[in-house]
Amino acid sequence: MSYKIGIIGCGNVGISYAYSLINQALDVYEIVLIDINKERTQGQAQDLCHSIATSKSYIINIYYGDYSSVDDADILCITAGMPQGSAKTSRMEDITGANKIIDDIMKNINSTKFSGIILVASNPLDIMTYKIAKLYNNQYSKVIGSGTLLDSSRLIYELSSKLSFPIKSISGMVCGEHGDSQFVVWSSVKVAQNYSIDDYITQKEKLEIEEKVKHDGFSVAKLQGYTCFGIATALSRITRAIINDEKVEFPVSTYDKENDVYISSLSRIGKYGVEENKLYSFNKNEQELYDLSCRIIKEGINSINI
Repeated sequence: MSYKIGIIGCGNVGISYAYSLINQALDVYEIVLIDINKERTQGQAQDLCHSIATSKSYIINIYYGDYSSVDDADILCITAGMPQGSAKTSRMEDITGANKIIDDIMKNINSTKFSGIILVASNPLDIMTYKIAKLYNNQYSKVIGSGTLLDSSRLIYELSSKLSFPIKSISGMVCGEHGDSQFVVWSSVKVAQNYSIDDYITQKEKLEIEEKVKHDGFSVAKLQGYTCFGIATALSRITRAIINDEKVEFPVSTYDKENDVYISSLSRIGKYGVEENKLYSFNKNEQELYDLSCRIIKEGINSINI
């Protein structure tokens, strides 16, 4: 099966995701770009097309389109949202404006014949992913938020920098909200495959790293006005897992039925979307942090009457 992907919102994140897809040997034949800025997006589409010949891609065409172009798409990635800016300190600041944007996007999607998988990167991530799933006829397995996959990548980078170890020799994850209540699952962190992180850093250092990971996105945005490459790579990694039916486990935002929220837990992703979630057994402290994150996300959901 060859895939068609639609990207809704072609700002820094959306267009970086498109570029990331081009540079992987994925079975994707077409990418359609949808954005309110038609002229800029037409230019981006042409520019991306000019990179296909020297890439690993099998893509035939990349073009600007409207919602009627996604009738036969297999995956939609929603990156549209409020401008990031360098002054923001919480993703929750975007909730009112983002709510209106998602309402409009889902109205347009539901007017098409699209029936595929939706990836979400719009902030506040977990709340907007929940809203999209509700407006997509409660098809929870088909709606996936990027969640804390990016935060987990940031964690591994920070640990690598701290320990002077290769990035690929460290594993571990962040779970919970993609936001202020996220937490590092320290029991999952391993160095050189088998060694506990407790053998390398102190509790104080753990807290310092956790705070740094939590604010890394804002640090990048303060320097360049936005973030794009990290999240685009996370989205393309999820996309690859879907296309190749990898059944791989990621900390991404999926539906927690018990708590009626979207939140990041270890989830198995394959060609049909979410196969299973909550695959990792937290210790007592981690479970308490997860429950707190659920409550905070639920408060956000209730604040906009979803």
